[in-house]
Amino acid sequence: MFSLSTTQTHGLTVIANLPDHRLILTFIARLAQNSPVRVLVGGNRFDAHQLARQVRQFTTKVDDTLARIEQARPFTCFQTLSLLAHTPPTAPFIALDLLTTFYDDNITNSESIRLTENAIHHLQRLSQQTPVLVTLRPPPNPARATLSQRLYAAADYLYIHKTPDTPHQLTLSAIG
Repeated sequence: MFSLSTTQTHGLTVIANLPDHRLILTFIARLAQNSPVRVLVGGNRFDAHQLARQVRQFTTKVDDTLARIEQARPFTCFQTLSLLAHTPPTAPFIALDLLTTFYDDNITNSESIRLTENAIHHLQRLSQQTPVLVTLRPPPNPARATLSQRLYAAADYLYIHKTPDTPHQLTLSAIG
């Protein structure tokens, strides 16, 4: 079990293998109540309607809260890297399914590793001044598992979701 805090001021948190993004969407909704949030959608699992429902649970100022969420959807690992390179460390940064574009079979393994290392450099730069949260999905090709391992090694906080034998609940703690 893990919890996320809206009071973390910096650091790189990596969460791997979540079955869905409900917990992360709740976290984004909480953060956006009080400050801007940048969200990079690396895969195709971002449910804007669910996010709006989460925001409604916490505030009546839905439009104001949603306006504080800046979203980017890169379609290639090169676009992902460019977005990371040009992101200033002025707001919490959340990258959903970050490595999805790096799993592209049209990119060689060595090039994918090099680009992942560059992405990690930018994530670490951001995380020195603002909280950074990255979610990861397993690679479709086991040869790309090294990409996740590199991010795991760079993380200040690492959570890997494992399907339990008995159900349990993931929780979110908002302090303050």
